[in-house]
Amino acid sequence: MPVDFAGPSVNMLRRLAAAPPVSPSGRWRGDVQRPPWTTEARIREHCTSCKACIAVCPGAILFEGPAGTPKLDFGAGACTFCGACADACEETVFFDRTELPWALVATLGAGCLLNSGVSCRTCTDVCDERALRFDLRARPVGRIDVDIDACTGCGACVGICPTSAITLNEQPNKQGPE
Repeated sequence: MPVDFAGPSVNMLRRLAAAPPVSPSGRWRGDVQRPPWTTEARIREHCTSCKACIAVCPGAILFEGPAGTPKLDFGAGACTFCGACADACEETVFFDRTELPWALVATLGAGCLLNSGVSCRTCTDVCDERALRFDLRARPVGRIDVDIDACTGCGACVGICPTSAITLNEQPNKQGPE
């Protein structure tokens, strides 16, 4: 019996509608990562979806997210914390830039190639803050240690990881915007 490929099935459309937003790189599903110096609550309360912050981002890592509000995609690059997004915003969406931008730090998951015995250092190579350190004492191929005090949460390691084993997570002892 021939299969009709004229269009997507109703079940497929339902799954797509229920799926969390996906950025152009396809890496972020689930929670939407917001720009630095703001919170989800402030975005929802004050953002007018003017897209000024998206337009001025020199790293081109801000994209249109839910309801036209800004979302950050580390798969597209790292945040340099230049503040252009905050400067472009005419609303009270962003906090004082003298504060820490957020309390995010890198977390390595079980999918790290080192856990499979494959030597990889791409994350340590891109970490300007040297928050990710390679430790060869762990045999056979070493391990990556995260210095949570040095990690800025810039996301450079997230997009470069070949297995998407690195995520950024809130670190309770770091104080970002509340």
